This record gives sequence, structure tokens and C-alpha cells, in this order.
Amino acid sequence: MSNFLRAKRVEIFIIVAIVAAIGVVYAFTRKPVTAPTTTENNQQISSVTYDGQDGRNALDLLKVFHQVDTKDTSYGPMIIGIDGVKPDSSHYWGFYVDGKLADRGADQYITKNGEHIEWKLDKIE
Repeated sequence: MSNFLRAKRVEIFIIVAIVAAIGVVYAFTRKPVTAPTTTENNQQISSVTYDGQDGRNALDLLKVFHQVDTKDTSYGPMIIGIDGVKPDSSHYWGFYVDGKLADRGADQYITKNGEHIEWKLDKIE
């Protein structure tokens, strides 16, 4: 009986270690969402990031990862809110690819694997 209990303890220890390792990996690979604008639930964000995927447009990918509010314009959909954050009248959601302001709308930009997509609250100038 003693060997049986020892084996069960080792088995439980291994399961707990695996679950803990998965939690650590998840915590360190999650894309952070950071600060100063407050959402309806007091979550603070000023930028949102994700990686491009071959053949998918940036707007569709944004909608996969976040709650997105858009407004139809003659230029295409305009992002007016991400995860409940709506910019004030002096800011807008800027769309960047690999650190550079995009040259077209998110619905028209087809992403590629390895591209870094970022949405930032930018000041209207």
C-alpha cells in the first residue's frame, strides 16, 4: 500500500507541475494591453497588438481578438472603439504595421505572418 500511495503522490505532483507550467507559458505569451484610457469596466488601455496572419485583413483579425465598434464611412469602416474604449474628440485609433502608420484602411490591408499589428490612441493634429 505504501508504494501505491507514493506512486499516486508522484502522479499528482506531475499533473500539478504540468498545469503550473501551462499557466506560466500562457501568462508570458499573452499580448499585453496597457494604459491610460479607461473602459466601461475600468480596464485601462491605449494600445492593442497582435500578429498578422497570411491572407487575413487587419480588421478581421482585430475582431477575432477584441470587441470592435466601427462606423461606415465613404473610405470604409472607421474604428470608433476597441474593447469599449472610444477615443475623445482629440484622438483616434491609429493603425500601425511593424511600427509604421498604415497606408490604407484595416479592411484593405492583407496581413502576412510575422507582421506586428498595433492599434494606438493617437492625437489628432
